[in-house]
Amino acid sequence: MMRTICLLVTFLFSSSLFAEPLYWQASKGNLNYLILGSVHVGDQTMYPLPVNLTTFLQHSDGIVVETDIRNAQGVRYPQTKQTTQQVLSDKQVKEVKGIANLLQLDPQQLLLSPPWATALTVQMKQLEYLGYRAQDGVDLWLLGQASSKGKTVYSLESLQFQIDLLAQLPEGGKELLTSLLEQFDHNEDAAHCLLESWKNGDQQNLNQFAKFAEMSPEMEEVFIYQRNRDWAQKLATGALFPNKSGNYLVVVGALHLIGHENLLSLLESQGFTITQRSKSQPTQCQFKL
Repeated sequence: MMRTICLLVTFLFSSSLFAEPLYWQASKGNLNYLILGSVHVGDQTMYPLPVNLTTFLQHSDGIVVETDIRNAQGVRYPQTKQTTQQVLSDKQVKEVKGIANLLQLDPQQLLLSPPWATALTVQMKQLEYLGYRAQDGVDLWLLGQASSKGKTVYSLESLQFQIDLLAQLPEGGKELLTSLLEQFDHNEDAAHCLLESWKNGDQQNLNQFAKFAEMSPEMEEVFIYQRNRDWAQKLATGALFPNKSGNYLVVVGALHLIGHENLLSLLESQGFTITQRSKSQPTQCQFKL
C-alpha cells in the first residue's frame, strides 16, 4: 500500500504544468506525508485546490492540521491581567478607537480586552473588510473535504495550547497589537500580495513576507521555532497515529515551511527525504518593508 501511494504521488505530480501553492512530499520508512503550506484566510479564487492534493487526501489515512479549530468545546480563556488600554499610549488608544469605528467594532470592548485578543479581532475584521474570510482559509476548506471523505483528523496541538500561548505573552501580547497598529495602513496591499504569492507558490515572495511580518527574536522562538521543533518530533516519530505509519496530508501555515529552522529542514535532519512537488511562478507584486 505504501509503495502504491508513493508511486501514485510521483506520477500525479510529474504532470503538473501550472503554478500552485507550495507543497512537498516527505517520506521515511512507513511514513509518507504531503505537506502543504496554508494561509488561514482566503477567498473563492483559491479553489478548487490542485487535484494532486485532493487526490492524495482521497487515498490517505487522514489529515494533520495545526489544530482543529472547529472543536472549541471545553476551551477556557484565561483571566485578563492587562487590558489593551493599560498597555498602550494615549496616541495608540486613539488609533484603536479610529480603527474600531472604521471596522464597525466596539472600541470600548477592544480597550477592555487583553492586547492579544484585540490584535486578533482587529486583524480578522480588517481581512473581512478586504474581502477575505476564515471560512475560506485552506485549513477549514480541507477539513471540510476530509470530513466529507470520512478521513481522520489529527491535530499537532490543541486550541487550548494556542490560546494559553497567546495569553502568556509579555504585557498580554502588546507586541502583537503595536505591530498591527504600525502596519495597519499597509495591510491591504500586503494581504492581496500574500494571497497571490501563495496561489503562485512564490517562495521568494513568501520569504519577503516573513521579513515584512517579522517579530522580535523572543516572539519568533515561541511562535515559530519551538512549535516547528515540537511538530517535527511528532511527525518524525509518527506519535500521532495508531500504528506510527501511513500516508497523511499535513497542512500548516506557509511561514512554518520557509526560512530558518523550518519544519521541512527539521524533518530532513531526522532522515526524511523531502521533495517539492508543486510548480511555482513569480508573482507581480512586492512587500514594502
